[in-house]
Amino acid sequence: MAELTLLLPVLVVGFAVCGVVVAMLTPGRRPLLRMVQVVVVLGVLVIGFFAVRGTVDGYPGDSGLCGPDNVPPWWPWWLPA
Repeated sequence: MAELTLLLPVLVVGFAVCGVVVAMLTPGRRPLLRMVQVVVVLGVLVIGFFAVRGTVDGYPGDSGLCGPDNVPPWWPWWLPA
């Protein structure tokens, strides 16, 4: 649990910086279009993080249903694991 406590603030700040960078790289566009681009980039980062990291060991949300590779049976084949 301590690992998640230390990792989560770093992720939030890092993803926020990425969102600001993406917004700054798209100046002059409509606000809604800029927001969609930021949300898409952040979504890709979050999915990529959880595809690589998975559930933190001992986290209360870990159901124990995943095998030793930490990939649930329903995980889509097109997402990296």
